[in-house]
Amino acid sequence: MTSVLAVAAGGAIGSVGRWGLGMLLSSWLPGLPAGTFVANVLAGLIIGVVSGAGSVTPLPEETRLLLTVGLCGGLSTFSTFSNETLGMIEGGHLASALVNITLNVIVCLVAVWAGARLGASIATA
Repeated sequence: MTSVLAVAAGGAIGSVGRWGLGMLLSSWLPGLPAGTFVANVLAGLIIGVVSGAGSVTPLPEETRLLLTVGLCGGLSTFSTFSNETLGMIEGGHLASALVNITLNVIVCLVAVWAGARLGASIATA
């Protein structure tokens, strides 16, 4: 149960953080999703620090879950994608990493497009 609470707490903090960054940066760079970009980069940095530190000295599981799955997941799932892809590259699986990158970008863009069309058709029905 403590693992669930750690993920939930981190997720709440990350989600509110992502929203706050979007609100803050939308006035600085109107027309650009700067908040999303900063959230993705910040989550990538955090998950990298946690993964790097954990490879030297393992963190308590609840701390790792709070920071990676919760905080970074709420802030940006892009950080998890980036961390997993880096693991593939570092493990010598460059082809798998390139497939992962290609599939994530293309399939997710298509999914957003399809979801937008589906949502619009439901809303007009």
